[in-house]
Amino acid sequence: MKVTAHILRWVMLALFACLPVTAQIDAVEDDVSVIPPRPVGHILDAARWFTSDEKSAIEPELSRLYRENQIDVYLVTRAKLPPQGAETYTRKLGETWARAPVWCVIFHVPGDPAGFHVEAGGQKIDRAAVEDAIAEACQRARKENTEKDRMIAASEECSQALRFIYAAGKRYNERVVVVKNEMRSDISKKIRRRKIILVSTIAGLLALALLIISLVRYIRKKRFTFVFPDTVWLKRFQGPHSGGSGMIVNYRRKRHKKSKKK
Repeated sequence: MKVTAHILRWVMLALFACLPVTAQIDAVEDDVSVIPPRPVGHILDAARWFTSDEKSAIEPELSRLYRENQIDVYLVTRAKLPPQGAETYTRKLGETWARAPVWCVIFHVPGDPAGFHVEAGGQKIDRAAVEDAIAEACQRARKENTEKDRMIAASEECSQALRFIYAAGKRYNERVVVVKNEMRSDISKKIRRRKIILVSTIAGLLALALLIISLVRYIRKKRFTFVFPDTVWLKRFQGPHSGGSGMIVNYRRKRHKKSKKK
């Protein structure tokens, strides 16, 4: 009996210790102005509106969309509207939770006559194109009969629209990268060609200069001929020997023809 009483006392202490934590969690859930942390999956059902079967049907598709297409889509419900407004609150959720290049948050307060609200964005997509695509997707989703079906349809329609926009933008960016690489390659080829032309021109000028110098030396050699004959020993002025240079210089000049006089 003493052991049972001891165990019951520890159980009661544990329950009392958990009460403040539970009260704090409930307070956070009730304060819709606070941005909650990102959920483990892609659904934050604070209003407890979706059934477990509905969550099990929606969650795998959103997870696959994030895993295969890098698009983060969240479904969020609250029991009441946030004081900062649905648009501001939804965009803040998306900007805070986003883990992918493209994100989308579908927010709804069950029973609100305005219906669900959608905000989307991303880093590498056109904002105007996204807004137009989301508006068309919401228009198609609002044709469903019940508000829950409309919200589920909105997640499907927005996912398809964002997948198309992101894929088109990705292909465009890849094409831009290819074009830029081709332009860089062309510029490199032009620079290489200019260097080759410059080096060839310098080499040609050097060769021409050497040729001109060789021609000048050849011409000068042909025009002026220096002849050094053998030394002739002569006696002169009672000296033993006397000599002269005896150097002969020949200048080759063109002969001018004499005009015949009549």
